[in-house]
Amino acid sequence: MRAFALFRTPTLKISGTLLQTNEHDGKNRFGNISPRNNIIPIAKKRIFQNTLAQRSTNDDQSEKYVRESENDSLSLEFQTVSLNKLEIPHSNFNRDSSLEFISPEALPSHIIRFSNKSTLKKYLFDANKSLANHLNVPHPLGRISKRRTPLICGHRGSLYQEPENTIAGFLNAYENGADAVEFDVFLLKCGNLVVFHGAGDDENPGLLHDNIGIEGSILDYTAEEARMLLFNSFGSEFGCPWERLVAPTAFIPTLKEVLEVLKDTGVVVKIELKGQGTAEPVLELVESMDMVDQCHYASFDHSRIARIRELRPEHGLDGSHIYKTGALFVDPPDNFIDMSMAVGASEVHLKYDTCTKERVASIHANGMGSMAWWRGPPGMLEDTTEKYLDVGNEDEMMYLTVMNSGVGTMCVNKPDILISMLSCVLENNEYCTA
Repeated sequence: MRAFALFRTPTLKISGTLLQTNEHDGKNRFGNISPRNNIIPIAKKRIFQNTLAQRSTNDDQSEKYVRESENDSLSLEFQTVSLNKLEIPHSNFNRDSSLEFISPEALPSHIIRFSNKSTLKKYLFDANKSLANHLNVPHPLGRISKRRTPLICGHRGSLYQEPENTIAGFLNAYENGADAVEFDVFLLKCGNLVVFHGAGDDENPGLLHDNIGIEGSILDYTAEEARMLLFNSFGSEFGCPWERLVAPTAFIPTLKEVLEVLKDTGVVVKIELKGQGTAEPVLELVESMDMVDQCHYASFDHSRIARIRELRPEHGLDGSHIYKTGALFVDPPDNFIDMSMAVGASEVHLKYDTCTKERVASIHANGMGSMAWWRGPPGMLEDTTEKYLDVGNEDEMMYLTVMNSGVGTMCVNKPDILISMLSCVLENNEYCTA
């Protein structure tokens, strides 16, 4: 499959590593710049660390873009002369190449700062590969309204910094400024609740082959035995450095241990009722620890949050439910609002790429809160190499795109990136990173 893109033809000085495309044979290869060919500027991430990009307009109204690194290792300068339509093989978007496509058209009119983890990608291509088009939101190339900044939730903690669903990961997200953390719980045969995700589906969750590297399920173990399991440093689900997977803090904790640590932080705790029989014991534990106002409950199995609502139907003075519940959806059906309201959900949690403006508006119009949740690292890598080519793998552009849906909370794998971006937005009301 081919993706189609429009690129400016560079006519001024350009230096650095470039992808060179021959207009005649359509083949792509790496090489030095040649004024006789159509050149697509591509920058290696390591060269573009902490760079500043600025667009300006010269006297003859042709747009000139300058991109220069602080250590002067790379300088790109070119101006608008003509547009050529080039065909770029889909394989060139492979994330493993460690390259990012840079398109001059993508640069906004105000200054943009890039972190060393994210750069603007080119976005002029087949509209079917656009997350912005998929969500029916404008591409986020401009100023951001402070009124639309969402709450930030660390999905399974801060899983690119620490192992997912660990106390260290939750504290990392909180210390970086997250408003909430999210995690999954199972009820084990010993009667204890543990925090774990694992492989498998909702019919057969908690499998160990990826996270631990052995066959079986977390349900086969007691909490004490689960604590002794070693994380699989080759597991694809982990996004953190492998050293963190063998650190003393890398273990499967009980829910009680997690709540004891998080109670004094005040961070909101979003508990996904992953395994069977979790609703009542989780509710009892939260109440025994006096954390009702701090903890929320969610599940893809809506009967579990319906049970929470059945047991605790109380409303506060403002009319909202005291016990907060969230109805989770992977691919929301047409009647997802009715389904959510039927189980008394306080919130609706949509997968990030189903979080359209229309769905979010409908959720809010029916008096419920909204949250977008992200897939784990393997799923996000798949999405950003195969499905959505206008955004990076949870970079600022992706977060800005989903923000434009108006969603109230974003449950992300890289809360540090989102926090840094929103801090700059709140200070300067423009898209940038610290």
